[in-house]
Amino acid sequence: MMTCSRVVSVLLLLSAINLALMIPGGLVETRDFPNYSVAVLAAFNVFLTGLGLGSLILAFRVFQTRQVGPLMPLAGLAYTAVYLLDLVHIFPVSSTPMPGPLMTLEVVGTALGLALIDAGLRCKANGSAADRSVVGLPRWALVILPVLAGTIIIFATISAQ
Repeated sequence: MMTCSRVVSVLLLLSAINLALMIPGGLVETRDFPNYSVAVLAAFNVFLTGLGLGSLILAFRVFQTRQVGPLMPLAGLAYTAVYLLDLVHIFPVSSTPMPGPLMTLEVVGTALGLALIDAGLRCKANGSAADRSVVGLPRWALVILPVLAGTIIIFATISAQ
């Protein structure tokens, strides 16, 4: 049986992978957003990239320490909000209809987000609170992650215009 912290780390990993599949210009996100300025699109892509890469870092930390802190349910809330806002056509609104595969991934992402909220709160309630120790990322990750983030943000912003 998986421990509470392992469930949270797997949910964080799956959420990040699911989000990565929806990068604008990728396999399933083929919509364009001409009614938004480059600044709005870039800000949204910074948020999404931070959420996705931050989830990978959190998943690594939870896996290594077996400790779950308050950021895990907040990450689940962020995923859930992003997907629901898009599914109910509040933000972002596109001139192109949402493709079926994208809708499916967003529904899956919503379910993963809700599960992450639940698992994060349950772990916290069961005493699996985060400790104050720091799990460092490997040095290569400290170089690769900012470069990867910048590349994703630029690519996604250009693709969404």
